[in-house]
Amino acid sequence: MVRTRVRPYVRIPVTGVTGRSLTMADAHDSEKHSETRGLWPNMKGLKLLAIVLPIAFLILVDVVRQTILSDKTYIFPGPFGIAFTYAVVAVSVVAFSNVIFAFITRLQNKVVDQNRQLAALNRIALLAAEEAELNDVINKSLDEVIRVMNVDAGLICLVDLERREHTAVGVRGFSQDLTNRIQRAKLDDDVVATEVVRTGEPVIYEKVFKDPKVAEAALRENVRAGISAPLKSEGEVNGILAIATHDQRTFSEDDIEFLMIIGGHLGLAIRKAVLFDHSQLQNKELSALLAVGKAVTSSFDLDEVVELSLDAVIEVTSADVAEVWLMDGDEEIALHIRRGVSRDAFLTRTRFQIGQGFPGVVARDLTRVLVHDLPSDSRFLRSDIVEAGFQTFCAIPMLSRGEFQGVLTVAGLSKDSLNTPWELRLLDAIAERVALAVENAHLHQRVQDAAVIQERERISREMHDGLGQVLGYINAKTLAVKKLVTDSRVSEAHQELSEMEEIARDLYADVREGILGLRTSSQGYGGLVAELRQYIELYGEMSGVEANLNVAGQSERFGLAPSVEIQLMRILQEALTNVRKHSNASAVNVDFRPNGSQLEVEVTDNGRGIDPDGPRAAGWPRFGLQTMRERAESVGGSFDISSEPGGGVKVVVSVPMGRNP
Repeated sequence: MVRTRVRPYVRIPVTGVTGRSLTMADAHDSEKHSETRGLWPNMKGLKLLAIVLPIAFLILVDVVRQTILSDKTYIFPGPFGIAFTYAVVAVSVVAFSNVIFAFITRLQNKVVDQNRQLAALNRIALLAAEEAELNDVINKSLDEVIRVMNVDAGLICLVDLERREHTAVGVRGFSQDLTNRIQRAKLDDDVVATEVVRTGEPVIYEKVFKDPKVAEAALRENVRAGISAPLKSEGEVNGILAIATHDQRTFSEDDIEFLMIIGGHLGLAIRKAVLFDHSQLQNKELSALLAVGKAVTSSFDLDEVVELSLDAVIEVTSADVAEVWLMDGDEEIALHIRRGVSRDAFLTRTRFQIGQGFPGVVARDLTRVLVHDLPSDSRFLRSDIVEAGFQTFCAIPMLSRGEFQGVLTVAGLSKDSLNTPWELRLLDAIAERVALAVENAHLHQRVQDAAVIQERERISREMHDGLGQVLGYINAKTLAVKKLVTDSRVSEAHQELSEMEEIARDLYADVREGILGLRTSSQGYGGLVAELRQYIELYGEMSGVEANLNVAGQSERFGLAPSVEIQLMRILQEALTNVRKHSNASAVNVDFRPNGSQLEVEVTDNGRGIDPDGPRAAGWPRFGLQTMRERAESVGGSFDISSEPGGGVKVVVSVPMGRNP
């Protein structure tokens, strides 16, 4: 083995004399033109002239000399001597001319070869600059190298220094068996590749059968000589270019330098492709995380968030199946949702004790489990999945603020699935976000449970303060009417019955309005404004009061916290109830106006007005203004009411915008 150091890397310009960029056609024309120049003038004619002209000149000089001097000046006088002298001179001239022209021919051939190499370098540089696909650059460049260097075989490998692996991506003239063996092959198993990567310099094999490290492979491929040159970018080897011949050959310094310059171009192309692929992966990773994060923050529907997250895992990573397992009690973990292929195989067992199976082990230890040879791992207890051909399985604990929420599991049919750091990093990030979604869902459920209890208490209080008191009032009136009838005071009894009729009518309206409020709250939440618009429409039909809702701005979403929306809805319902019951109004307006960090809601009617500080209407139970004020203040807001006799009533409620009041 001979390791040769070559001159420093020289960048070959890719522009012509005029300064315009060369195209591939320009580069081919340049090569042809260079070779044409090498064939002119005609070397045989020039060689003949170089022999004939000196001899003719010498004969001319000799004739002139003979006419002036006597033939005594000859060393070998006489005709034989003259012929001998001329023969020696002729042979000398011919020999000298042959030596000179042989040297010129070698120089010319070298120039032609260099021009061909320069044209090839231009074409390869153009490929690296123009082609978007790395495979196209590699294969076309390899064809150029084989053609220009006149070798029988060549290949280009990509090197993964992190995994210490190399993979053949462009092959010409080598067997399929060799190509298959250089697919994610370990560098340590290939002495030539290891040497190239270690030194960053070419390795030359001119007598391969004398080197035991390469003799066996060379014999199989019928290789007699070869070179393995590094492809480098920023001083780091990211690929290997190897060429070989079936005949014995000695490679020149120019050959080595040519390969090293190509190695610089291809190394840069590989670096660009790697950076591009890395950016694409980052974009996919970020897109998946953004989609999952958006779902987590915008929805309390756990199933929706989990399904979207699992779909993102399958789409972005090399996993074929993804699952989420949640605790069921304190001792068991159960499958909640799965996505992907082989449905039946994954549903044969959907529950494990803590510490049992991969989900149970992760739930106990709170550490990730990753296996690339699933059939050989005794901890895996779902035999149907193994029989379905799955080789890789990963289970990740879902932790939110350090609290265990469940397990994310993913499976792959290939042993090479989930073998990159970025995939594991993405799975960890998605597991963390799904854990947050699970925690939010649990918190939301607790809030809903508390809201149900609070609503029950509110309904109970309203029934006590409203319906209960009215029924008590009606009972007292009934006793009064009964006594009046007994005493034959019919006109007074009739008056009492009229009052009871009016009270019953108002009570009926109160009950319908209460049912309307409950119905609006129970039909799914589409936002405060949407719910209020539905309520006002039904309120207008029921009460006969013309009700209008006006929202300032383009959006009906104000970013209110759920607790703020609930309290504001109750305040507005109570305000509208008071309009119906006490204002004698024919129209009411509800106006939403953002004001800085506050949302102001104004309720105005055209009724008779009230005195907010005056006494309540005698005998009529209603919610007090104090209750509305307390609701507003409980969420960091304010409440104000103003009125003039005959000028209607204006209620202004201000609450903070933002998710955390």
